[in-house]
Amino acid sequence: MRIAVTTPTGHIGNKLANLLLDRKADVTLIARHPEKVKDLTSRGAKVIAGEHSDAAVVEQAVKAADALFWLTPSDITSHDPLGLARRMAEAGASVIRKHPDLRVVQLSSAGAFLPSGTGPIVGLHDTEEKFRAAGKNIVALRPNEFMENVFMSLPTIIAQGSIYTSIPGSVKAEYIATQDIAEIAAEFLLNPIDGHHVIDIVGPQELSLNEWASIAGEAIQKQVRVVTVPGDALKAAMSQAGLSSEMAALLVEMEEAFPKILGQFHGEQKRVGKVTFAQFAREVFAPGYKQALQSAA
Repeated sequence: MRIAVTTPTGHIGNKLANLLLDRKADVTLIARHPEKVKDLTSRGAKVIAGEHSDAAVVEQAVKAADALFWLTPSDITSHDPLGLARRMAEAGASVIRKHPDLRVVQLSSAGAFLPSGTGPIVGLHDTEEKFRAAGKNIVALRPNEFMENVFMSLPTIIAQGSIYTSIPGSVKAEYIATQDIAEIAAEFLLNPIDGHHVIDIVGPQELSLNEWASIAGEAIQKQVRVVTVPGDALKAAMSQAGLSSEMAALLVEMEEAFPKILGQFHGEQKRVGKVTFAQFAREVFAPGYKQALQSAA
């Protein structure tokens, strides 16, 4: 099986590429910085230098491929995040249209059934629509919120033992580990199915943000609490941390849309991951926290 993979340095793309190589797939990577994927090229993956916002780069990657894994990355400094996502979707769709037999697995998100009001998820809704219009074999994976999102709060966890959010700490979700997402993506790439499909992906347990913080704190032996703040205050804090004002506004809009998103699934299948948050906190978050402390020292 010949598979092209985007974002091979990210949480999901790197795990997925390794899984595909483990299973003897012929893997081609699209990477802006080929030197950052030496761990994968040393295992036999080929690499094409460039960005998958460039249709010519995507064309080069898929011209001999059976399948494509597509992930739309976020640029937290962009002043037009949705425009960037739209242009990437158009580049991908233009290539998919030329290769009618190409199998595509697209990483989307819970909430992508809504056309507006969900912040950056709107870009994923748009990508789903463009890809389905362009290709005949498209699988959209809609995972719930990532467990890895706790790393976004690492600076304030280190400094203050706090996770700042506009969401009340009592709100529950079935958080999913990116390892589980990569496993499910690999399954659909290696065992393709015909037609258009939407697959919801959730974690094995429902946790409130307060429970999430408590488990993360236990793993690092530090009290961690959720602090709910007004959306405007959160936007200002994000901007001070280096996010563009446009991206900060979209992320707060996404948080405020969570009551409409969480627990609302519209896919034909609902797949459940295996990794618990306690396991993730011990095996992934705690080492990351320790490394961040050492780097700051």
